[in-house]
Amino acid sequence: MHREVTVFGSANADLRVLVDAPPLRGEVKVAHDLEMGPGGKGLNQAVAAARMGARTTFVGAVGTDDHGAMLLRCLAESGVEACVDEVEGRATGAALIAVDDDGDITVIELPGANATLDVLSDRADHIVSHTSVLLLQLESPVTGSAQAASLAREEGGLVVLNAGPRGGTAAGMLHLVDVLVADEEEAAELAGVADAGPEELAAALAVRVPSVIVFGSLRGSVLADSAGVRALPRYVAHALDASAVTDTFCGALAAGLARGESVDEAATRAVAAAALAVQRPGSADSIPTREDVEDFLALQQAG
Repeated sequence: MHREVTVFGSANADLRVLVDAPPLRGEVKVAHDLEMGPGGKGLNQAVAAARMGARTTFVGAVGTDDHGAMLLRCLAESGVEACVDEVEGRATGAALIAVDDDGDITVIELPGANATLDVLSDRADHIVSHTSVLLLQLESPVTGSAQAASLAREEGGLVVLNAGPRGGTAAGMLHLVDVLVADEEEAAELAGVADAGPEELAAALAVRVPSVIVFGSLRGSVLADSAGVRALPRYVAHALDASAVTDTFCGALAAGLARGESVDEAATRAVAAAALAVQRPGSADSIPTREDVEDFLALQQAG
């Protein structure tokens, strides 16, 4: 099978609580509710690409524990082909997430088996070399991501990099990237520009990467390339949970690019997908389908 999108990266069991406001250092917070569900930037992005209709493979690692079984089940139920190592002696990655009243999140990450993704296995090597679009993030070791990007580029694949959550570590691999997605903080770190707005940051990075998106979720996002800098559409939405909003955008973007859409076209649809995800609770569970997005866009046009 020729894969339209391959996602190389992290998979986590998300343990989430709801709080009125994020805890301060040394403060004890009383939380409301406790939920466990599938997550991790890589897994979320693979689920998003698949739900947007792309033939998708996820390359990652989990432990031989119940959390790993949950994540493999999520991939299967979402229609994602799993190339996942089950690592003996390592726990599945996990994230402790506090979601506040504004839908913003505070995260403590435990890498677990994700830390073993510093190199590509022979099986992963084969998959990455036979994919149209490779989607990467920085929640797993950058050495493995750079190796995957180099291989994909050699074989004619398009490389999309989400610079979260550790933007600065991407600096040495930007020459391997076709489309970069970063929030303002990550973009500022990569551009080495202080006190700049998203337009200036995107323009500065577009000198080094063909297409750059500074993603601002509901605050608005911008796209820069050789044609200049322009704003992406914005949608009014009630922010319930931002856990997977960037991941939804990236997965939907990759799916659009795999269908042959331009970056502008794919990003426009991806913004709508992200606007839906932020209104739903959970990480992978919040990600909409392509039909959901089409209905949402039809409603926006009718209004």
